[in-house]
Amino acid sequence: AVSSTAVFVYLLVPTLILWYVYHRLSNSHLYELGNKLPGPPALPVLGNGLEFLGLSNHRIFQKLYSRSFEYESIARLWIGPRLFVFLTDPRDVELILGSTVHIDKSPEYRFFKPWLGNGLLISTGEKWRAHRKLIAPTFHLNVLKSFLDLFNANSRDVVEKMRKEGEKEFDCHDYMSECTVEILLETAMGVSKKTQDKSGFEYAM
Repeated sequence: AVSSTAVFVYLLVPTLILWYVYHRLSNSHLYELGNKLPGPPALPVLGNGLEFLGLSNHRIFQKLYSRSFEYESIARLWIGPRLFVFLTDPRDVELILGSTVHIDKSPEYRFFKPWLGNGLLISTGEKWRAHRKLIAPTFHLNVLKSFLDLFNANSRDVVEKMRKEGEKEFDCHDYMSECTVEILLETAMGVSKKTQDKSGFEYAM
């Protein structure tokens, strides 16, 4: 007698094969374009997924980040049937981020949430459009030009603070957060930058 497990396997295997064939045929254009991009060799079905098996979100982000710099200005990875394309040339990134049509974010953006929160880079759809419409006038080129001296002064201050760390390894996030808050206070509220010399990151938070 044939066991129920064997019957399940006999049914599952051809089903998976048929699904894979259907997926490849229906997404043949995606695979054709994806395989033209530089990237590490990918296994059938699994792609490059084994590299990330068992890793935390933080480690996945770190690994993806390091992988993206192994190639020129563009790289691709296959995680199962999903294609990931990494851009390191600012001009390419500008084209993507500047689009007002292709704004829907893929589910993988959740890996960036610990660093970026729910801001414009993460939000999508109507929420993105509403927030973008609100802040767009603030970032007009002429407005930004008027703050160049302020940006330069704060940039020099934060560089000098980091210089005091010497050659040891340190987390620059605290310094950049403080600098960002200082710039926001001065540009949006006209508050003096004297706070730069006070409580540091604790003040920024």
